[in-house]
Amino acid sequence: MRTYTQTLSPMDALEDFQRSNTQRDKPRERFFVSRMEGNEELKNDILGLYKDPQKNLRVPPRVQFEGEEGVGAGPVREFLVCAMKILQEGIHGEGRPISFFEGELDHLLSIHNQIGQQMGAYTAIGKMIGHSILHGGPGVYGLSPVAKHYWSHDDLAKNPPPIVLEDLPDLILRETIQEVC
Repeated sequence: MRTYTQTLSPMDALEDFQRSNTQRDKPRERFFVSRMEGNEELKNDILGLYKDPQKNLRVPPRVQFEGEEGVGAGPVREFLVCAMKILQEGIHGEGRPISFFEGELDHLLSIHNQIGQQMGAYTAIGKMIGHSILHGGPGVYGLSPVAKHYWSHDDLAKNPPPIVLEDLPDLILRETIQEVC
């Protein structure tokens, strides 16, 4: 990890992060997915790819959608957008739907889901976020300032998170707190 004596602008910090963590001297990593069986199956395929410990996420991706001719940056960008949609929309295939975040926009917090954790879904979600940011794709939108604060501060006792009522996804609990206060 680098230590900086000067403060970088957010764009300079992002470019520095991408430059120092991308392995451009190695062959591109292949990602082969299909939309032919629907959007939910595509999401399952993408989640499965990020669970694969053999995938080198530091090298530039090469994406191919089954039955489609797209090449270059277009399919890569679309793939990363589809990966980020998993975070926002969850997966609603057969059986019980799996959601990863809850709450209102700009106050989204991750959901505690022991089954998802045991399945490796949360590790895969973290890989998706990092992979997308590393290769110029979209980031995560709508997170609560509390989550951002938590991930960016080491000592929460000295620097507590800025919690507000909107950070409570449970509307009944939020209403009860408002009545008490």
